[in-house]
This record gives sequence, C-alpha cells and structure tokens, in this order.
Amino acid sequence: MTFAKAGNRNIPNSTELFSHPQRNHNSQVFSFPFPLYCLLAFFLCGFGPPTIVDRDVAPRQRYTVGQLRRIQLAQRPPDDISAVSVLVYDVESGRELMEKAAHLPVSPASLTKLMTALLVLERDQLAERVTIRRSDLIGEATMGLNEGEELSVEELLWGLLIPSGNDAAMALARHPAGQVAAFVEQINLRAGDLGMQDTLFQNPKGFDADGQVSSARDLLTLVKVLWAYPLFREIVGTPSAKIADRELLSTNRLLGSFPGANGVKTGTTRQSGQSLIAGVEENGHQLFALVLGSTDRYQDMRLVLQAVQGNYSWVPLRMPGRPTALDRLFDAQGDRWYLRADGINVNPAAIEAGPFFEALLAGWERMELHVFRRLDPPSSGMWATGMPAGVLEWRLGDTLIATQRLFVQ
Repeated sequence: MTFAKAGNRNIPNSTELFSHPQRNHNSQVFSFPFPLYCLLAFFLCGFGPPTIVDRDVAPRQRYTVGQLRRIQLAQRPPDDISAVSVLVYDVESGRELMEKAAHLPVSPASLTKLMTALLVLERDQLAERVTIRRSDLIGEATMGLNEGEELSVEELLWGLLIPSGNDAAMALARHPAGQVAAFVEQINLRAGDLGMQDTLFQNPKGFDADGQVSSARDLLTLVKVLWAYPLFREIVGTPSAKIADRELLSTNRLLGSFPGANGVKTGTTRQSGQSLIAGVEENGHQLFALVLGSTDRYQDMRLVLQAVQGNYSWVPLRMPGRPTALDRLFDAQGDRWYLRADGINVNPAAIEAGPFFEALLAGWERMELHVFRRLDPPSSGMWATGMPAGVLEWRLGDTLIATQRLFVQ
C-alpha cells in the first residue's frame, strides 16, 4: 500500500493535499555549438516529435506486456475448464471478477427452481397447506411426496431447494395459481421485471423444453434478489435436513467440501449438462460463482474459485502504523499535533463504518492505490484536541474510492 508524503504547498480554500513529493530540478544554461543543434534536429526528425501529454508529469504506472497479459488472464476462466458460461461476482464491491459468455442463453435445468422459489417467497404464505395430487408426482429428482398427503408451503420450499424436488416444484406452482401454466406466465413476467432479458421459462421445474433458456448474468440477478431472504440463505446453505418426516440431502456437494461454501444450487439435464451456482463467504465477504454447461461442475468450480482467490484479495485501508507525514501536523506556533482517522465513507450516501474498510483489489491494482491528506485548518491557525482536521482520500488511480475523517488527538 502506498502512502503519500507531506509537502508544503499553497492550495486555495485553506486545504492541503499530500501527494508524491515534487522533484527538485536544478536548471543550468548551456551553450551548444551549431553542430550539436544539427545533431539534435536529426534525432528529432528520425524518431518523431516528443509525446505530448495533458498533464505535467508522466503516468505513475505503465504495465509491461507481461503484466497486461496477466491482467487479461485473471479476468477470464482457466483454459482447462469445460463450462460454456462462467461468471464470478463479489457482492460487497459489486465487481464481476471473472466472465465468460455471461449473456449466452443456455438451458437452466433445475436452476429454474430458483425463480419458482422467488415467487413463493414473495407471496409470503409459507404456512399455507398444500394437498399433493397425482399430477405433482413426476420423476427424476424428487422430495418423495405421496398423493393425498398435506405439507406446508415452507416444507415444500425445503424440498424444492435441497434435493431439487420436481414434485415439490409442481405442487408449489399449482397451489397459488390454480394451474401450472398460469404460474409459468407469472415467473416470466417476474423475470421481465428483473431485467432478465436472456430468460424464458416453459415450466417451473427445469425440464428441457424448446425455448426454455437463461444466462449466467440473468441467473446472477435472480440469486442477488433471493439472497435478501434469510430463509432462502438458510435452506440453500443446509447440507441435509429432516423435513416432513423425510431426510433431505442437498444436491450441492460443494457444501462442506469447499471452505466458505454457503449455497446455492445445482442444475442438470441431458441438454444443459451440469450447472452450479456457488455462494462462498470468505472473511465476511460474499462471492457468487456460476458455471453453466459443464461436464464436471465441481472441478470447474474449484478451478474458477482458486483462480479468483489467487488474483484478488481484500486490502484493509487504514492509517499507517508507523509515523508518517499523514498522521501529524504543525500549528502556527510550530507545535506538533497528531491525527487519528475515524470512519470510512465508501459512498457519498453511505453511513461511515469504522476506522477502516477493505477494498477488493487485484494484484496489479495495488500499485495504483494511493492515499492523500486534505486538511481544513481553523481560521485562527491553532489546533486543539478533538478538533476536525480534514479527510484522508483513498484513490485507486484517478478514482476516489473512500474518504476517512481526521481528528486532532
């Protein structure tokens, strides 16, 4: 992490900006003989005019060809994975960390059940009872329902999301709408409301059907909405549960086998291949990773997550522990005062949250992280303990990413 050094400069509005120290240039006057002028003109003509920039100093950092190559590789999945679509998203920073064909429409398989779950949760009638009909009992993945038995909507929701029960999906779709076709219309309308432009559903359970498609980016949109429901997070993060006298086992084998895995769902059909949306929490930071159309979703997911963890890390932004020009100042009488930082604001409308925060940075971005100090001296020129002194500005390149208030100690 790079910390700027103090320097004395006159800045309007009684502010003081600490940046990189200015270099001192000692100018001298030389008398060039005429042949040297000719030689200089030859080099200028031979190699073109000097580069003109719109600022008085050169850029701080220039990437080498090798560095640019690493940047490009970090933002795309490893070459040896089989998935046709990949998307990795960090919730806190709102950044897409890795992407491949994220808008490609593919068969969503049982990931369709996420949209079914959303409508159930939004309807918020979890205690209602549903009587199971013969038409609900379709094959493949099931919750193990029996005709004539009665379960609550919440119990069916567990059966929908943990073992990916097709029977639970049919019962939940039929119950509020009266018929499955009407429920399919509702989930398509809701997908449109969410801006899922690559998505169209033909059934609520995810069986392959002509025109039933979604994309990694649309499914990410859906998961972000669902993640706001505590019950949803509880269900999809549960490896096994006993519901309605049944032992339900999650189809998501990443739970319990990958550090920090906390959801969300699998999907598999002959047409779609293997798909997986994984939630991973690391040091309090939530990540979603999607691999669609894979031949080995767990291997693909592990390679994707390992690549992301190798390229990105959370960097704490705080005052330096050692004495620097950032944590001290002098008043008009030459007395020295120390400063403390209190509260980080990462958004002009955000609530300040503690003495530091963490920024998600790739390895190459750390060289672009700089901190500046902007002081607001009192009109008297005299400081006092507890007095506001200004702010620290944290910048990534030319982008302001956070401010931190300064007080006199």
